[in-house]
Amino acid sequence: MGFEFHGKKGAYIMKCFMCKGRLRDKPTTYMVEKEKRIIIIKNVPSQVCGQCGETSYNHDTAKRLEKIIDQLSLTLTEIAVVNYFNEVA
Repeated sequence: MGFEFHGKKGAYIMKCFMCKGRLRDKPTTYMVEKEKRIIIIKNVPSQVCGQCGETSYNHDTAKRLEKIIDQLSLTLTEIAVVNYFNEVA
């Protein structure tokens, strides 16, 4: 993820590290298989490239995803579907 400064508005525009397209904040669904369990986390705050579709997460979101996945991988459930904002991490 890169940044481009726009002097007129005094704001930084986030750029995709893959194609340099513009990133937009958008909730997404994150899915991972860990220890024979499928974990689906809905409504994850993300930055999605409008050009290539690449999804990225900021540091805090990535750390929270790790905690949620670690907690859910300890359950006996084969498939877990949770909401990012409702899950205690």
